[in-house]
Amino acid sequence: MMNTVARKLIGTGGVLILSAALGSAAPTAKVDESGLRTAMKATGPAHGGLGKKIAAKDKTAADDAKKLAAWLGSDTEKYFKKAKASDGITFAKSASTEYKAIAKAVAAGKWDDAAASHKKASATCQGCHTAHREKAADGSYKVK
Repeated sequence: MMNTVARKLIGTGGVLILSAALGSAAPTAKVDESGLRTAMKATGPAHGGLGKKIAAKDKTAADDAKKLAAWLGSDTEKYFKKAKASDGITFAKSASTEYKAIAKAVAAGKWDDAAASHKKASATCQGCHTAHREKAADGSYKVK
């Protein structure tokens, strides 16, 4: 049932405004998830390994962080752009920024800063997973 505001908008020729306002609630076209799935399958283990390298003060963590930043900036961000999910784009950019900060901190030997950025990246990833991932009955995950 259409609410009063929607009826007024349509009645006054505001169909385009109403469509724009409802656009975010409408389902988006199916976007190929293969690039996102590939990136996520690589990102999870790499993120966990990065945390261990930071804790061990292993300088190769900088290269790992750069790879993670690139994955999020390419496949993940591209997926959310195609899906027109602005919050997904924001999550990907934020996590990528944290991974870049990790690379810089590791290169400078600032291990506490690297650990703090890793923690922020973890929280960002979890926020995106909560918003855009759901567990299927078979235990696998799908993008929602």
